[in-house]
Amino acid sequence: MEQFTYQVPEKVHISTIIPIINEQGEAVFEIRKQQHKFLARIVNNSLRGGIPYSYKIANAFGKPLYTIDCLFPGFRYKLIDHLSLQTVQIASNRVQLIEKAYRFRLNNHEYFFEKDYTSVGYLKCDNKQVATVSMPIKTDISLFKKLELDTIIINSTTQDFACLAAVLYHTFYYYGA
Repeated sequence: MEQFTYQVPEKVHISTIIPIINEQGEAVFEIRKQQHKFLARIVNNSLRGGIPYSYKIANAFGKPLYTIDCLFPGFRYKLIDHLSLQTVQIASNRVQLIEKAYRFRLNNHEYFFEKDYTSVGYLKCDNKQVATVSMPIKTDISLFKKLELDTIIINSTTQDFACLAAVLYHTFYYYGA
């Protein structure tokens, strides 16, 4: 498996570009926050529910690969594959009391993404695990120390699965920034 990492700053703005680095230290992808559409932002601000932002991922040259978008925050999420020009619905279902898993079909493959109790995200393609995404727990939790960057680690069989797992994890499970 290939390993990729990225670090999330304490404050992430719409203009912030977060590079995803491979094992050789090269930036191979970039992830950035994306605002919901105007009406969806109004609903999110008034209800204070749903996911306030979605994310998109691009290659190192800025060419979009995947974007997650929705009709309203928390409802009808869709995945846009910019390479195949497909847009597919992401279905969610509860797997624990408050945890959700996500399922979609893309390029004739069934994908399933969920996070376990240890906060590790698992991406499966056709019922075979192809990527994991995790954020190691910080051991130094001093209240007076300035917060460090959150480091996200992706282990994947291919770069394509790595960038798909990253955008799913960051949209649905990462709430730090």
